[in-house]
Order: sequence, then structure tokens, then C-alpha cells
Amino acid sequence: MTLNWTPEVVVAFFVAIIGFVLTITTYIKPKTKKITSLNYIRLAILVFSIFIFIDGLSILYINEFLSIISGFILVPFTLSLVIGVTYIIKENFYSPGFVLVIGLSVLFIYLGFQPNAVTIKVQGGYIRLPWMGLFGNIGMTLSAIGGVYIFYWGIKTLKNAPFLIKKEAYMFFLGIFVASVVSMVFYVLYLFDPFYIVASNLALLVGLLIITLSVMIEPKLLYILPFTVYRIMVKDREGYPLFDHDWSKSEISENIFTGFINAVQLMSEEIMNIGGLLDIQLKDGILILHESKNITVGLITSKSSKLLRSSVANFTRDFEIKFEKILMEGNKDMKKYESAQELIDKHFSNFPSRIITHKRKPLLLTEVLLKLPLSLDKDLKTIFRDEKEYNFIKSEIFRTPESTAASFISLYKELKKELDGIENEHQES
Repeated sequence: MTLNWTPEVVVAFFVAIIGFVLTITTYIKPKTKKITSLNYIRLAILVFSIFIFIDGLSILYINEFLSIISGFILVPFTLSLVIGVTYIIKENFYSPGFVLVIGLSVLFIYLGFQPNAVTIKVQGGYIRLPWMGLFGNIGMTLSAIGGVYIFYWGIKTLKNAPFLIKKEAYMFFLGIFVASVVSMVFYVLYLFDPFYIVASNLALLVGLLIITLSVMIEPKLLYILPFTVYRIMVKDREGYPLFDHDWSKSEISENIFTGFINAVQLMSEEIMNIGGLLDIQLKDGILILHESKNITVGLITSKSSKLLRSSVANFTRDFEIKFEKILMEGNKDMKKYESAQELIDKHFSNFPSRIITHKRKPLLLTEVLLKLPLSLDKDLKTIFRDEKEYNFIKSEIFRTPESTAASFISLYKELKKELDGIENEHQES
């Protein structure tokens, strides 16, 4: 048997091999192997590699049956891609595109069993097996849907990427653009000249390489869209703060953390004592609450998530284990718990920080170099006479909503005025 070696066959096998390597690499890399949302994208790359490999075999052996089988494999490829992108963006599986792909897939498979779905032609001096008629049109439509979904994913990711990972987001979008727009342009040109299918496959390969590399460098790119993580706080059972960490400058009211303490006190003892997780609906977000033997952990986020709930539970467990001795001693010094940052890196490492929004952000400076408005600085120095306390409060102001400092100063003056009035009345009497 004479094998039909063509440039399209060679490129197809090359793209398939690289696709298999990318799939394996993302699975064994520590940063990406356990990312649930990546499983669907990984599956899409694997299925596409199988699709392109069988398509190459069909041309190599000039086999119409293999060409139809490769077309059928386009169905799970498009489905896994649509599901994966939807899950990354919304953390669920349903989307209008999912319903559309299911409907088209049924018709596509039916047409694949009809006569003349694939034919043998000589195009550009090479023997090829193009899909014909409606079977070919729907196959192209399924490919286009996949391309539209990943391009939308790239746009959303680039638009919402925090400052600290913006560089990786541009790299990621470049890969998305090449794999979707550039590849699809060549795919359309292939209708006029069969040679362009080679360019389309190569563009797709280059795009997948860039996408995979950027995600492996910065897995946080996959956690930009489903939710925004604002702040986590750890308190002991008496309500004293032990540790807190910020990811974002939240628009949530500054009264939230006061409400956090009240919420803990109002919770059902039966629920909290069994170590259960509770979601408390706030005006602008969700408070995920977990109470253990010695501590209560609260996470403020834009919405609840199975992943976040699991991360809070695991963080709480490890915090108890790491600081068991000083927790039993009742130590309330927050400096003793600063090493809990290691647990943040362990359980929340994939969630991007949004505190720093540009390279001149004050948080990049030390507390000594931070500059406050003169009136506010004067008021703070009056209230906090100890220099260490003053510097700590000054640095905290840059981590809170803009209205917090003004409200605090206003409340302080109001309470001080009332206290002075009470003291004067007491002295007069």
C-alpha cells in the first residue's frame, strides 16, 4: 500500500504529538495538576490531539471511514471546550453555547452516516478527503463555536486581570488570539485553497503552546473570573483577632468585620460546634464562616464557591495544627501568628491579589514613606501617640476603603466630645 504523505499529514501528526505532550505536562506540573477548572481545557487539548491525529491517518491511508470518525471526535472536543470555558468564567457548566453544541452534534452525527459525507479529491496536487455539504458546514460551525468561546475567555481574562499578573494576562491573550482568530481566518481561507489548513493547524499549535505556558507560569489566570476574594480573618473564640490577610480593596462596608463578630455570636451553637461551614449573605458579598475548637475563620468573597469553602476548611484545620500550643495558651499577640502566611500560600495561592493596581501604588512603599493628607495625619498623631501604633494604623488605612479613615476620625471626635461632656457634668456635680 502506498501511503499518501502530504504536508497536511506531516503537520497534523506534529500538532497531535505536541498536543499530547502539553496534556501530560499540565497534568504532572505541581502548579496545575490539581486545578479542577483546567481539567476540561486539558481534556479539550487531548481530544483535539486525537481528532487531528485520526484526521491525519485518514489522509495518509485515504480512508473515508477514518475521516468521518475524526469528524465525530470534533463533538467531544467542542463540548469539553465550551464546558471548560464556562466553568472557568461562571463556575458552572450550563450556557446557551452548550445547548447549541448538543443540538448541532446530534445533526452532525446523523449526517456523518449519510452517503457522500466525505469524498476523495485531488486538491493543490495532493489527495485529500474533505467533508462535504451540510456535514462539512456543521463541522466548521462547531469549530467556530469553540473559537468564539476561547476568544471570549481571553477578552474577559485580560480585562479583569489584576495589575500584578497583567503581563502574564497579555501573554495568555496573545495565545488565545492566535489559537482562535488567526487559526479561524486560515480555516476560512482553506475553503478557497486547501494549503491554508496547514497554516490553520500551525497557528492553533502556536496558540496552544502560548496559552499552556502562560497558565503554567501563572495559574492565577484561571481564578480571575468566577469570584473575587477580598479578605480572610482569624479570631479566637473570645473574638480577638489573630490573623488577617487581604487580596482586594473591597467596596464592602467597613462595618463588615464588626458584623463578623456579631454574626459569630448569633450563630447556632449546634451548627458551629460541629465544625460546619456557613455562608452569610452580605449586601455586597458573602461571608464564608468556619468555626473549629479554638478559632473562627471568616472569608469575605464576592460569591460562595465549593472551592473556596474547601480552602477555608483546610486552612482552618492547618491553622489549628500549626498554632496548637499558643492557641491552648490563649496567646492573643497577632505577631505570633504572622507565619500563617505560609498557609495562605498553601491553600489560597491561586487567588490573585488586587490590592496593587499600578506601579506607584502606596502599598509598594514602607509605612514610613506613606503620605497621608495633612489634616488626617495630624488627627492620627493626636489619637495614636505611640509611633509604632501610629505607623501601623497609617499602613492599615491604605488597605481599607477610602471612607474608612474619615468615618473613624469622625466617630472618634464624636465619642470624645460626648465623653468630655460627661466628665464636665460629673465635675460640676
